[in-house]
This record gives sequence, C-alpha cells and structure tokens, in this order.
Amino acid sequence: MVSAPVAAPAAPPDEDAGVSPARTRRWPRRLLIGLNIAAALCLVAAASAFAYVKYQFRQIKRIDVPVLAAQARRNPGGGAVPDGPGAPTTILVVGSDTRAFVKNAAQAKAFGNAAQTAGQRSDTIMLVHLDPRARTVSLLSVPRDLWVPIADTGYKQRINTAFDAGPDVLVRTVQDNLGIAINHYVEVDFQSFQEVVNALGGVKFWYPEPVRDSYSGLNITTPGCYTLSGDMALGLVRARHLQYYDKGYWKFESESDLARIRRQQSFVKKVVSKAQDQGFGHLTTLNGVIGGVVNNITVDKGFTAAEMLRLLKRFGDFDPNKLATMTLPTTAAVVHAADGDADVLLPAKDPDQQVIDVFLGVQHQYGPAPGAPGSTVPPVAPASVRVRVLNGSGRAMEATTVTEDLRKAGFQTGPPGDADTSRYATTVIRYAPGDLAKAQKLQSVVIGGAQLQPDPTLAGSGLVLVTGTSYGGITSAAVAPATPAPATAPPVTAPAPDLAQLARAFPGDHGFDPPPAGSGC
Repeated sequence: MVSAPVAAPAAPPDEDAGVSPARTRRWPRRLLIGLNIAAALCLVAAASAFAYVKYQFRQIKRIDVPVLAAQARRNPGGGAVPDGPGAPTTILVVGSDTRAFVKNAAQAKAFGNAAQTAGQRSDTIMLVHLDPRARTVSLLSVPRDLWVPIADTGYKQRINTAFDAGPDVLVRTVQDNLGIAINHYVEVDFQSFQEVVNALGGVKFWYPEPVRDSYSGLNITTPGCYTLSGDMALGLVRARHLQYYDKGYWKFESESDLARIRRQQSFVKKVVSKAQDQGFGHLTTLNGVIGGVVNNITVDKGFTAAEMLRLLKRFGDFDPNKLATMTLPTTAAVVHAADGDADVLLPAKDPDQQVIDVFLGVQHQYGPAPGAPGSTVPPVAPASVRVRVLNGSGRAMEATTVTEDLRKAGFQTGPPGDADTSRYATTVIRYAPGDLAKAQKLQSVVIGGAQLQPDPTLAGSGLVLVTGTSYGGITSAAVAPATPAPATAPPVTAPAPDLAQLARAFPGDHGFDPPPAGSGC
C-alpha cells in the first residue's frame, strides 16, 4: 500500500507574507500624499485666517482727518514726512470718554450716559512710535491736563479738550505743540477696551495694598494677584482719584494723572504679552480680540487694512519688556481761566525736547561729536555743504534766522524762502541721493531732529532744509567759533539724557509695585 505524500511543513510566519511587492511600494506614496494633504489643509487654514483678519480689519470705522490726508497727499509715502518702505510710523492713540455707546441701564450705571456726560474728551493720549528697521517700539504718554494752545482757537486749555472739537484739532494741537509728526490716528472707547481684555481671558495685575476709586469703580479690598476682567481693568486705567489704605486710613494718591499714566503703561505691556501668548497664535482667541476691536475702534482713512497687517506681521512677536515707555515732562501750575483758577501741567521745554528726541530715536546730538570715534555722522566739512532754508513752521522770519545761524556755523547758504505749507510738524532735510553724508552732517546740528528725504531733483543744487514745529535751533557748538583742540584731546561727548529723571519720578503712586517672585502674577 502506497501512502499518500506528506505535505511539506508550513513556512514560519513572515511579516511580508501575503503582501505583494506592489502594495509594499505603495504605502510610502500614500504617506507622502497624506502629508501633502495635511500641508495643504494647513495652508488653506492659514490663508483663511489671513483673509478673515484682513476682512475684519476692513470693517473698522474710518474717518477723515484732514491734516493727515493733506500730509499724505504732500508726501505720498504717508504721514507728515515721507515714510517709504521700512520707515518709522508714529500713531496717535486716544482713549475716548464718550458715552455714545451706552445702550442699557447697566452701562449707564457704570459709565453714565450721554446726557450726563456730554461731548467727548481724550481720557488718555498716547503716541506710539514703530521703527521697522530697528525693530523698536516706544510709547510716549501725554498728560491730559497739559496746558497748551489749542489749534485754530486762539486760546489755551487742557490738551484733552481739543478732542471735543474733533480728531483733526487734536492731531494738529499735538503736532503744533510737541513737534512730533503723526502718521496715523487711532481712537478706542471704553467698550472696546473691555471687550479686548475679556477676549484675552483677563489680564493679571498685582495689587500690593487695598486701593479704591469711587469714580472709576476700582475697589480692591485685599492685596494680591487679580485676573482683571474688562470692567475691572477699565477701573484701573481710568483711576484718577485713587485712594490707598495705609495704617488704618484711606489716603489720596498724589500726582493723580501722572501716577495713572504709569499704571496705564504697565497695563499696556501686560495686554501685549497676554495677546502674544494667547491671541496671535490662536484663531479663536484672535477672533475675539479682533471682534472686540473692529466694532469699537476708529482710525483715519489712510490707515488701511494692508498697512495694519504689515505692522502686525512685523511687530507681532515684539517683546513687550523691550517697550520703551516715557511720559512728557511737566511742571505743576495754577492758571487763571475763564471759569476760575485751574490746576494744570505746563510743558517743561528743554526736558520735553530731550524726551521727544529719545522717543523718536533722534539721539545723535547726545552721542559722540560728529566725526569722533563711534559717531555715525561722517566727518564732512560744513563749508562743503550748501543749504537753502524754507520756512515750514509758519513762525515769523524763521527761514532768515536759520540761514544766518547756518552761515555762522560755516555752511554755505542760499536765499531763504517759504515752504509749500506752514504745517510741517517735523523738520525735513531734502538731499540728492549722492549727498547723504552732507545731509547727515546738517542733521547732526539741528536741535529737535530732522527727517532725511532723498530728492533726485536736487542733484548738483545742494540741500533743502524745511523747518517744522519740532525745529529748536542750530546747536551752539556748531554756531560758536571753532577752537582748534590739542591733537591728544579726547573726543567731546555728551551724556545720554536720564529718562527716569526727565520723565520725573512718581512719588506716591500706589497699586503698582512689581509682584514678588513666585506670585505667578
């Protein structure tokens, strides 16, 4: 009997068993396709987010600010001076105390209604200077009680009252009195401020002692770290009648407006930091932030959505700890006004200009002397520089006076004249592209700083200096007769201004001390 053949033993299991070579080759391709689809979806999401943000920015209310529109027409680059690619931008940010948004009893209780608080005043005035090339941001606060001439009125009043006549009057008042060229205008009301803070999930703030303000609604009964909601944050930044609890008594804070400015500047840094941590990188939160802004913010018509996005892209990751904050130096005074004596703040002229120069990044007159080691000003002889001066400030005989000062300083001078307008806020130096070194030399002797503007039409004809309201004269060292220095003499330098001293200390401001380490605040 022949037995049936025995089947060969089964082969050991193999992980590739039953998988054809074609299928083995197919999975890397599927993975690649999957990755491409995921990347495409990310790009679509990013593009959608960008398109959404751009759409939202287009919904922002825009108004005509004639002085800014006129400046933009005169200099197509934008602002009071040309502002080509990467040039600095200065934005006037105003916190409006208008009650026009009040719609219900709860809002009326918190803020009052339009009938109780008629009109509008600039509750807060800040100037923000952004320099894309240097990647720097500086913030200058202007006290609302600053006593200055109000544009087109012929009288003096607190600067915050200029806003009641409209943004145009406020912009011109700031430019005329501070000599700072403004490129854009932004107005924020109480409701917008609250909604932005709420969209960020609140902002932490440290209170080292109990504080209160019955006018703004601030009421902190126990020291500690608080996550401020929109209404609590508004109570903090608006507090001008703050009381603090000390040794069993409630005491009023001194220098109320100046102390409030310091708290506002601190809070701005915290908002920027929180927005970076939770807002800019998260579409849901970003949606809330933008939603809180677009419905209650007003900007000038020239501040386009495209420019906003460019600035956001450039400064979206800016470190708020590097934000340079300063306050315009002032002196307290009592003035006699039509409605009685008033406690006001007067400009401190010389310290003001130094702080403004630092705010704008115009620091050359505080550094090494022109041509000295470390100086960015080329060693150009004044006698090789020909300048024609045009009066752009409207001040009587200014072009003639400046021409004479430059002649005494050794510059060649042409006939003085008038500029195309008397509304220049910042002094401008126009130069042919090949004359940059000469323009820098002239810039180094102008007090108050000057913006450099290339002008190809000036080739071979020298420089043009257009004075603005920022013009403060020609440096005394330039005008004084030159005295030869010993060959071994060290270069003459001037110390940089002490901002802490110029912007004043803030004795008596409370509710501001930095939180202790480990507080998580």
